[in-house]
Amino acid sequence: MSRTGTTSGEPTLGVTKNGHIILSALQQTGAEVLKSTDEGRSWEVISPQLAESIAIHQVSLDPYVYVDDKNEDVQRIFTIDLTVACSYMSFSDDGGESWTTNPLACGRPVNDHQTLFAGPPASSPTVGYPNIVYYCWNDVATSSCSRSLDGGITFHPTGSPAFIGYETEGEASGHCGGIHGHGVVDDEGIVYLPREFCARPFLAISRDEGTTWERVRVSSLRAIRNGDPSVDVDSAGNIYYAWVGPKRLPFLAVSKDGGKSWSKPMMIGAPGVHEVNLLTLDVGAPGRVAFAYMGSKDAEHPKTWDGFMGMSVTALKASPIFYSAAVSRDEDPLKRGACGPARCGETILDFIDVVIAPDGSPWASFVDACDAKCIETEFESGNEGAVGHLVGGPALDR
Repeated sequence: MSRTGTTSGEPTLGVTKNGHIILSALQQTGAEVLKSTDEGRSWEVISPQLAESIAIHQVSLDPYVYVDDKNEDVQRIFTIDLTVACSYMSFSDDGGESWTTNPLACGRPVNDHQTLFAGPPASSPTVGYPNIVYYCWNDVATSSCSRSLDGGITFHPTGSPAFIGYETEGEASGHCGGIHGHGVVDDEGIVYLPREFCARPFLAISRDEGTTWERVRVSSLRAIRNGDPSVDVDSAGNIYYAWVGPKRLPFLAVSKDGGKSWSKPMMIGAPGVHEVNLLTLDVGAPGRVAFAYMGSKDAEHPKTWDGFMGMSVTALKASPIFYSAAVSRDEDPLKRGACGPARCGETILDFIDVVIAPDGSPWASFVDACDAKCIETEFESGNEGAVGHLVGGPALDR
């Protein structure tokens, strides 16, 4: 594990084709974008600026970075920061040397818990950029999205919400809210948005760029309330869905038919882990997945929490094999005390991230919420950004 030397919260990351790691860092004065060109050994700030030391994004309630790896010509780096009224977004096509800024990047004011992602269009023509950029958010009453056909310059509502905030039928009727996980687009332009819907793992699928949505339940197993499930799709169209389920353990299910049916859920936690939170995954070639989560080996309270990463190259097999490793040491955990269900303390917050780099190795972003004071007193203290890297295994690249 490599530390950044800067504070963080809800860290997202991306890895460019030349191996540069792009990471969000949440500061008291707003958010920063960090870049490492030496596999996390050192970091530089590449945030968009009005002038020297004057940041364009001066407010952030939810920082978010995303590297569009579905563009063959240019890997566009996006940084988007929530302001409640809407979001500031900037993007760079030259590794953060220069930025274009859109001060109103959602198409609709008053939203929360945003996700930004991109992929090829299903039918619409794009202008100046080959992929459609999607921005989805929670507004309590719905989980809704907007889209940009010009690479992030302008955004417009997609259509009907991916999810409504209230369930009127079934065993879980009542208010469900609008919180969802991070969305993805597959090679055919189909959009996927995961969410825990009244304690059930659901997935919204749109084949017309968000105009309409099909909602499918992934499993009869329960999901923790207000958690962020994770979804991705491989080049063959297989859908992978991960969520925190019964007994707060991590589960993975796969659909080989576009979401019509799902495999029996597989528990993918490392041996000895009793509870997890903030589970996230990324997919490379068919059957090759990487995932990360916060996990505790403690059966009783109070708990200590470590960062974990895992992978498999046989996720599509009848009896897949998963490999896992902790990125932090037992004597120096990433967190002490409560970590969920849902939010993990006051510094790690709502999610972490994992991506498969172009060389096929997985990287994950964490927050070290246990500094020297925490180790001595056994209470949460600190919020330094960190990244983990799984090395030595088979490549997971697409």
